[in-house]
Amino acid sequence: MKYEKLFEKGKIGRLELRNRVVMTAMGVMLGDWNGCATPEYARFYEERAKGGCGLIIPEFTSVDPDSGHCNRIQLGIYDARQIRSMEDICDAVHRHGAKIFVQLHHGGREAPPALNGGRQAMAPSVELNSVIGRDTILPREMTVEDIDRLVGLFVQAAVNSELAGADGVEIHGAHGYLLQQFMSPYTNKRTDEYGGSMENRCRFMVRILKGIREAVGPNFVVGARINGNDFVEGGNDQDACVEIAKYLEPYVDYFNVSCGVYASAATMIEPCYSPEGWRRPFVEAVKRAVKVPVIGVNALRHTEEAEKLLEEGVCDFVGMSRMHIADPCLVAKAKAGREDLIRKCLKCMNCNKSVVAGRNLHCAINPVAGRETRFGDDKLIVNGAGRPVAIIGGGPAGMEAALLMKKRGFAPVIFEKSGKLGGSAILASKAPCKQMAQEFVDTQAAEMKEYGIEVHLNTPATASRLKALDPYCVVIACGGEQIVPKIPGADGENVYYIEDVLLGRVKFEGRRVAVIGGGHVGLEVAHYLCADNKVTVVEMQKEVGTSIYRTAKYKLLALLGEAGVEILTEHAIAGVKPGAAVLKKMDTGEEVEIAADAVVMALGNRPDTAYIDSVASVCEKTVVIGDAVSAGTMADATRAAYEKCFYI
Repeated sequence: MKYEKLFEKGKIGRLELRNRVVMTAMGVMLGDWNGCATPEYARFYEERAKGGCGLIIPEFTSVDPDSGHCNRIQLGIYDARQIRSMEDICDAVHRHGAKIFVQLHHGGREAPPALNGGRQAMAPSVELNSVIGRDTILPREMTVEDIDRLVGLFVQAAVNSELAGADGVEIHGAHGYLLQQFMSPYTNKRTDEYGGSMENRCRFMVRILKGIREAVGPNFVVGARINGNDFVEGGNDQDACVEIAKYLEPYVDYFNVSCGVYASAATMIEPCYSPEGWRRPFVEAVKRAVKVPVIGVNALRHTEEAEKLLEEGVCDFVGMSRMHIADPCLVAKAKAGREDLIRKCLKCMNCNKSVVAGRNLHCAINPVAGRETRFGDDKLIVNGAGRPVAIIGGGPAGMEAALLMKKRGFAPVIFEKSGKLGGSAILASKAPCKQMAQEFVDTQAAEMKEYGIEVHLNTPATASRLKALDPYCVVIACGGEQIVPKIPGADGENVYYIEDVLLGRVKFEGRRVAVIGGGHVGLEVAHYLCADNKVTVVEMQKEVGTSIYRTAKYKLLALLGEAGVEILTEHAIAGVKPGAAVLKKMDTGEEVEIAADAVVMALGNRPDTAYIDSVASVCEKTVVIGDAVSAGTMADATRAAYEKCFYI
């Protein structure tokens, strides 16, 4: 077998798991206002269990009805309704041979009063928190009576989890939440028996673990999620985290090792600018120090890399959370040797962005994720009867539409005017750290080949071709066209566009380059050019990257800063001259010049509407999706393709 380690049975405590793949906890916002799991929630995890995952750990689950909540519809496990709904999740997971642990959680200083009945957040010490992206939170210092109360609530939550049918619990002691706050000197400034020494800082956690072990059955697993590094000055570094693991080891059946707190958020849920497997040293350090099994969370995107970590003894189990959001069947596909069909996470942060914004989970490359009860394959109306459907454009939106229409029994035909599939994703994949966009295109292409979908490359969708096909409907997914500013010098020899740069039509070295447009694409073009050139990004708004999720934005801006890229905001392009870009100050209207041997326009796209009117004369039933409607992200494109083609 190709993945001998990955598909080897494993044990945690007395519990046997069918393989070494774990879907670790991540918020999905599929609960209700009472902290209960909904049918959508149960179905979401059932699909991942059906797909072959060995162990599933759902999102952090609150133990306290009065405090510690970090999401408006966060799951709870402290009342009868919640226990009953958790039972539904456990039953759904168990039906397909997987195991399930409940992750028990209290937010501490990360819990906004607005989500906790207006109550002031609690923490080990009065340390201001203003990095979470919510209103500034000033917590109160917990009393010993508060600690005693919460010990009892954690223990009761574990008992409730066992009653619900879970196979174990994981105590959340990472990511800057309450128990990690106690264990880290970054947030714990106490001078009593719960502060100071490492032993004292761990006392709260130990009391909880010991209490749970005494209250549950011998076969029930008790584990802990811990940091391998806090990545904040004054916090626990790698060595300190290892010492904590060694101290806690007698009280746990396993460790789940992650990294980071909200002040170092890009190390908690990392964007694409962090390489696959980057947490390896921190996971491995804990693994070498303890004898209990270790789950390693390592930003994995490839089953080959997961197998390698297991072979080399870095960890005993591999966490693959976002990968399971992107493809619930990744384990089954890997086992069948069909890695080409696995949809690999883009690390685009769209899932986290949607959850943090208080919305249900939204995956950029799996538009069904979190919506299985509405858009699952069992809900498809299969009424195509082999009728042809014309799809204009072979980018991600067009391919997603073709795949869905094929599942519905239609005979989709893609007309792509260029020589390859992928559309704007090909362009995106050329930016540094964005090669995963090409992987997604390749996966979609493999899926289409598997389904036998007809593709015509280098073939514009002319009226005659569409008439010859006589389609039931036409899906217009032809993308957009670059915005060309109406300014003096726009057609100059020193003016270029992002396609020129990213597709390698021009190469710059030792040049002064002005990138006009500080959106996501503009910043990534600057990242592409900054190694060999002096780059200035010009943006008319007050800040750049306004559409980028904050952790990805901060990481990208840090990389640009390290490379010496200058960011010039509140300036608009007014003209181009040989050797210079003419800019207009947004506040005063004054024109200024900056030196620029090359000016790269990154002003975004506008819809390509050329096909819309011409298609109407051929077929009455048309659907317009993706950038052909309005410029957007890949997430926008795939979602629109799925939703608009679901009921045609």
